Amino acid sequence: STLANPHPFLTDPAVRRALSMAIDRQIIAELAYGPAGRATCTILPVPAAVAPTGPCAAQDIAGARALLDQAGWVPGADGIRQKNGVRLSMLFQTSVNAVRQDEQALVKQWWQEIGVETELKAVEPSSFFGSDPGNPDTRQKFYADAEMYTDAYYLPDPASFLNEFTCARIPSPDTQWQGKNTPRFCDAAYDETVRQLHQSITPAVRQQLSRELDARLTADGNYTLPLIHRGMVSAHVHTLNGVLPNGWEGQLWNVADWSRAK
Repeated sequence: STLANPHPFLTDPAVRRALSMAIDRQIIAELAYGPAGRATCTILPVPAAVAPTGPCAAQDIAGARALLDQAGWVPGADGIRQKNGVRLSMLFQTSVNAVRQDEQALVKQWWQEIGVETELKAVEPSSFFGSDPGNPDTRQKFYADAEMYTDAYYLPDPASFLNEFTCARIPSPDTQWQGKNTPRFCDAAYDETVRQLHQSITPAVRQQLSRELDARLTADGNYTLPLIHRGMVSAHVHTLNGVLPNGWEGQLWNVADWSRAK
């Protein structure tokens, strides 16, 4: 729950990478979201200028098993991998939500296939997304091994969003469990790159730094495991003119230009 208490096995980069490799993001997108969701391995899927190039990595169960074997995590008598007396047994929590709980069940199945035991927990949304420092079930306290939720940014430039993962943003008892950095990710090199990002005004430089920061969290470090780029759905009646959907602003951003069709 704090940096003074390192996780017994998620500090191993091989374990984090194997967990990501075992997930079939495309299946989650198709079954849970349909056309409103796309599989993704990045927390910066848009705009295209900052999004990583190339498709999201496909599921690789065999590769995940081999990676854990190489790292010394071997299956025990019950099939659950262990090393130096530590078992790969996880508590995976999210908020009560039919779609998220379906996703949980799929991920549990895939992690089981690579030898990771997974217990699922669903918390009432008012508790999970609440900010009461006395509530043990908030996503900020993160009293679990893995948790799932939706996060997003609403500006074309992702600097403020990437700033959420700096060391200073980690929720802790000292901050009354306030802060956006719920994975407890803390890396001096990441913080320095964020500082450079805030000091640069050159678009190409900002885009490159953003891609580097995203990679440290996802493709390189696997500290966060992105699953779905969830689209925003908007509709309007045919008798209304002037409506221009905008993915970065509220749906009423140009309401002054709306009119009834004659």
